[in-house]
Amino acid sequence: MKIGFLVRTGPYTSQNIDTVYELAYRALKKGDEVKIFLYEDGVFNMNKDIKSPQERNIADRMREILKLGAEIRGCGTCAKFRGLKKENLIEGTKMAGMAYLVEILNSVDRFLSLGF
Repeated sequence: MKIGFLVRTGPYTSQNIDTVYELAYRALKKGDEVKIFLYEDGVFNMNKDIKSPQERNIADRMREILKLGAEIRGCGTCAKFRGLKKENLIEGTKMAGMAYLVEILNSVDRFLSLGF
């Protein structure tokens, strides 16, 4: 199965990225394909410099599902507006445009959108 996710919220502001991590992790372990598009404040989930000594580390969770085969892209325009630069991205994540989101929508069996 091919599963797509859209995440519009940043790390630690809601459970959205945690929900995506849990679902993606389990899907990838089953052999499913996972594509994640981070939009609006969701692009902050790609920040490699997230530090959370007493909380779960979102950057580490993103690295974990990347290693399992997830594809993670963030809106380049959203990142630009928020001052997130390519050198601050978790290795393996990339910037993309809205055309990539449409590509996901057209190629997956299931799509979940998590926002405000």
